[in-house]
Amino acid sequence: MMTPDRISQLQEKFAQLLAPLSKAYARLMNLRANLFLSGKWVSWRPPAPCISVGNISWGGTGKTPVVSWLLDWARDEGLAATVLTRGYGGKPPSLPYDVQLLSPAFEAGDEPLLLKRTHPQARILVDPKRVRAGKLAARDKTDLFVLDDGYQHLRVQRDLNLCLLCPRDLENEWNRVIPAGSWREDSSALLRADAFLINTMFDDDECLETLAHIKLASFRKPIFFFRVTARGVANALTGELQDSLDGHPFLLVTAIANPDKVCQTCKSDLGEKPVRHLVYPDHHPFALPDWQAIVAAAERNSCTHIVCTPKDAVKLAPFADERLWTPQLTTSFSAAGSVPFRAWLDDRFHTLPRTTYAPEETNLP
Repeated sequence: MMTPDRISQLQEKFAQLLAPLSKAYARLMNLRANLFLSGKWVSWRPPAPCISVGNISWGGTGKTPVVSWLLDWARDEGLAATVLTRGYGGKPPSLPYDVQLLSPAFEAGDEPLLLKRTHPQARILVDPKRVRAGKLAARDKTDLFVLDDGYQHLRVQRDLNLCLLCPRDLENEWNRVIPAGSWREDSSALLRADAFLINTMFDDDECLETLAHIKLASFRKPIFFFRVTARGVANALTGELQDSLDGHPFLLVTAIANPDKVCQTCKSDLGEKPVRHLVYPDHHPFALPDWQAIVAAAERNSCTHIVCTPKDAVKLAPFADERLWTPQLTTSFSAAGSVPFRAWLDDRFHTLPRTTYAPEETNLP
């Protein structure tokens, strides 16, 4: 499997060769964005406030934990929320696909199913054509649209544009556009952001805050930091909660963009180090033979427990037994300034204009 680190090494090796392609790609993306923002290309205005959660780079920056946090916030505010998501990795039988609690992971996709099971009050709609899914949601009461992975999805207009960054975006990957780097657009695209949310990923907070101000101060947008931490573990089948694995040897299984971060979470938050770490490609569609191979690896390494991420658990649980555990994750924010993220969001959201929606516009294309 080609890991992000290996890809980065290859990009570094062929940087001079790839640089002209990156400049051309960045120009095309700038042209595309300008066509949408100028109104020359048609975009859809949702009938309720829309918050986009996205990133400038490919790979995991914590979009799903932030979307999950927003759904908690919406519930606390008494808002009926709908998530519009592409549902990468799923194969829905029809589109738009309204995710249910008992939807199979291979139809819904791992992240949409995880969001639905942790936020049953929210509506999760899977469709690569997010406008089509949004118009379906507009037929019913929706107080808030959350556009998942929406920074470049300009066909849907948004009221708040949250741009997620990780430490590597501010360091060696800064302004390195595909194919020479991991960025989907160049740094001028950051002007579209209403706020920057930086996933600290265990970096030194003070050093990262300094770096963030150096790189982002010119954009004059608020900067917030967030961290996803584990507070205990839960059995994926029984739901039993424990503060830790009590020193039981465990095999770690991941199929996410940043597998090393999960390993670090186990060490730092749970005080546990896996005996072995099995790394699968991001969004890997686990099946029974995979579980059998995982069990065999656990037994070879004398592991009594198997640990995976929550989004991997929704795919593994149909085949698993009570050896499968998952960290209980929580997302917490801190601000570079004096205003907490929640207070900033409350203020911005409640001052957004409300639009009137014509019923005939809800016809699906």
